[in-house]
Amino acid sequence: MAVSLTPYLKEKLEQAQRLQGELEAIVSQRYQLEVSLRETEKSLEELKKIDEDAPIYKSVGSILVKVKSKEDIEKELEEKKELLELKMKTVTKQQELLENKLKEIQTEFAKYGGGAQSA
Repeated sequence: MAVSLTPYLKEKLEQAQRLQGELEAIVSQRYQLEVSLRETEKSLEELKKIDEDAPIYKSVGSILVKVKSKEDIEKELEEKKELLELKMKTVTKQQELLENKLKEIQTEFAKYGGGAQSA
């Protein structure tokens, strides 16, 4: 006995599959942002432990460059942290929206009993 979906539910199923793919990409992007944010926060913590006159280097491409002052690199890292936090908020909001859309589609499927009809 074959099972078929109405055209409307087929469209909803395809939409759910697209949303699932987008959600996976957003989750991956969020993970990468979280890693970068933790790395930046750790760098800021380590900077606080160093003397003002200690030499500090940062990676630029494949070389290390001496930083002019501790203050400069702290400011740069704080700006990077702020930007990462902003991106995290945006990505988190996108993730929530996609999850809600996906739940709506799942609810619709459940409401119609999966839309399965015997052929």
